[in-house]
Amino acid sequence: MPDIVRRSPVSALILAIGVLVGVSFTLSKFVSMAGISALTALFWQVLLASIALLALCLLSQKRVALNARHIPYYVGAGVFGVSGPAVIGFLVLEHVSLGFYSALVTLSPLFTFAITALIARRMLPLHRLVGILIGLAGVSLATMGGFDLSGVEPAWIALSLLGPLFLACGNVFRSYAYPPGGDPLGLATGTLLSQLLLISALILGRGTTISDVSVPPALLGAIFGIGSITALSYALTFEVQRRTDGVGFAQVGYFATLSGIAIGAIVFREPLGLGLLGSLAILFLGLAVTNGHLKLPPVLHRRSQANQT
Repeated sequence: MPDIVRRSPVSALILAIGVLVGVSFTLSKFVSMAGISALTALFWQVLLASIALLALCLLSQKRVALNARHIPYYVGAGVFGVSGPAVIGFLVLEHVSLGFYSALVTLSPLFTFAITALIARRMLPLHRLVGILIGLAGVSLATMGGFDLSGVEPAWIALSLLGPLFLACGNVFRSYAYPPGGDPLGLATGTLLSQLLLISALILGRGTTISDVSVPPALLGAIFGIGSITALSYALTFEVQRRTDGVGFAQVGYFATLSGIAIGAIVFREPLGLGLLGSLAILFLGLAVTNGHLKLPPVLHRRSQANQT
């Protein structure tokens, strides 16, 4: 990793990743609206990102470890953090607004907290549970009136929820399975290469030819942009994961939501109604409570402290 990345505070890297994810959502919507299949778009995204990271590994003389500890990590991190969310995004962004999907990404931190508590086999501290419930209330408000969902089938809304769920599983998996002493650049490269092999196998297994995964010249810029963002964001992801846990990293969803909604309003002229602003306020209130940035009333706070002991 460049020195500027290693010296940057974790919060700055989380902000950068969130903005990159928001831009990636925008480019993915362009591709989805053009009718490109999710598998084709994902193939080019991962191919370009893998080439970029391999080049960085060669230039920095970093090695992609291939052993019994790293290979399962590459596959798990790739399915949960790369292929799963990307396929969901390509599928649903043709049917739901960019702002709505970006708002749902705010659920990934809340899902991360819940999954972490389930794995740890202990009750979440009360303030985290309250934050999760507040966040869920915010999403409910968003789906009922904060966004224009007229004409959108409920199945697409339900499928959209799998995006933040995959991201949450990826946060937890990377945190618990992170190989000791793993190099962030090598881990990011190995993860994307594992998905490139998996996707290529799926394409070949369907008897697909190279012409079936080609994209129109007009979309090359968007595809190249998604690939470049994927390479950069996942290199930063593993650097952040090296320094914090899944719960800390999950705050990327906060900034991805902000940037995605802002870009959706500017590029696609998606409305920013009062219902939307209210739902976002509730979502971010839930995050603030869950992360401990806002304290509960004294009585509830004492109960929260008691639950941790």
